[in-house]
Amino acid sequence: MDKPTITTTDDGALLTVRRLVESDTDKLIAFVKALSVSARYFRFGQGDYNDDLEEALHACVMNPDRGAHLIAVASRGPDEVVIGSARYVIQVDRTSCEFVIVVADKWSHHGIGHELMGALIDSAKRQGLRKMWGRILASNLDMLAFVRGQGFEISDSPDGAWQKIASITF
Repeated sequence: MDKPTITTTDDGALLTVRRLVESDTDKLIAFVKALSVSARYFRFGQGDYNDDLEEALHACVMNPDRGAHLIAVASRGPDEVVIGSARYVIQVDRTSCEFVIVVADKWSHHGIGHELMGALIDSAKRQGLRKMWGRILASNLDMLAFVRGQGFEISDSPDGAWQKIASITF
């Protein structure tokens, strides 16, 4: 994604999807802290927020050779608030990438995830990648339905039935 895209959500809110930049780190940390325990668990594998997670978030700005990290922001007066985050990491084979995506609880089911995923897929295609995949907990039924709706195929993980693999080939 070279240029930010500005769109309107299904309920009329103005939304900007763009690359994460260094100056967004504090906004990203505030976004993650504001997620519900279940949203943090589904995204990070832990519901609690701790200093290790904050340290990891400081390293979220991606070198384009390694992948992309996109955010969805809403304007609140002169300030932007992160309401969604999506990223992919290019795998060693240089033809596929692993994705993750999360949307703020109060913004779920307003089209933000669709905007982020569409931009993420477009970015991956522009980088010449041919496949995107992600790991999803089998109990995360909303996410499984979301990725199915985006054209991903769902399969069992080799790690066990507790985890699914969502994949799409471009």
